Amino acid sequence: MKRPRTRRQCLVLATVGVLVASARIATAGAATSATAARQQNVQSTIEFQDQTANGTTVTVASATLPDGGFILIHNESGAVVGRSNYLDAGTHENVEIEPAPGAVSLSSQMQEMRQLLTDTQTQGTMMAMQAQQMPHGAMQQIMNESGEGTVNESGGHQMGGMMNQTQMDQMMSLMFQQMQDRQRMRALMQSMMESGQHQAQMQEMAQLMEQTTMRERQMLMHAADESREQEQMRQMMRHQMQDYAQMRQLMSQMQAQTQQQRSPRPLTAMLHPDANDNRQLEFPGADQPYTRNGDPVSATGRVRA
Repeated sequence: MKRPRTRRQCLVLATVGVLVASARIATAGAATSATAARQQNVQSTIEFQDQTANGTTVTVASATLPDGGFILIHNESGAVVGRSNYLDAGTHENVEIEPAPGAVSLSSQMQEMRQLLTDTQTQGTMMAMQAQQMPHGAMQQIMNESGEGTVNESGGHQMGGMMNQTQMDQMMSLMFQQMQDRQRMRALMQSMMESGQHQAQMQEMAQLMEQTTMRERQMLMHAADESREQEQMRQMMRHQMQDYAQMRQLMSQMQAQTQQQRSPRPLTAMLHPDANDNRQLEFPGADQPYTRNGDPVSATGRVRA
């Protein structure tokens, strides 16, 4: 039979328990303090070297973000021209960022314009071919009503019963897409003219584009005409092809000049924290740059297209 513990023994055991618990707390506290100290010692850093871009992206060699966040690319005037996705806390290497068109060079804008030029010509040809196959008067009604027919019970459009829904949808889709593509071309041309690049060629391009737009409308109206003189249509199509060929030649000239004259452009990569911890960039706003000694943590590199 075990003898009951004395009061002195109980006090000794209690004291030992308190000492063990205190030791554990002290150890945990020390570990927490050490972790905090390590986190405080992590500095935000970024490495952005001179480079030749591959046409679509620039590469940040290394970036350390103690609390996570974003890398923003600024041009020489300070405007934001590119950004990364959200980056977790830690060090990231070879982060690829896609800058805005024209941030590195005008070549990407010209490539887009060349593609838009091809698209609008193809759309015009397809519309002319479809217009010639439509029932007499159908194209005339589309042009007069700008595609706004009467709505039937099923929610579709009716064009006086002269064409089926598929024909109308195809024609309206082509016309709408071409309108959007031409608007984009005008915006690109305006942007390049404002930058002082290729002024004479851009003015000629603008004139040719308006000329082809007007002639295309004439071709569609001619297809809607009862007489449909084929020789007149062929003559308009020849002129249309000549004007598009001239625009492509101008594009080639401008691209060649850009290749010869291109020079590296300074771009700055800057670190921005995720201040509200929502993985969404809020700049300008809460996500002001990481700083060191009062200055933004950034690096500038000269980027050649």
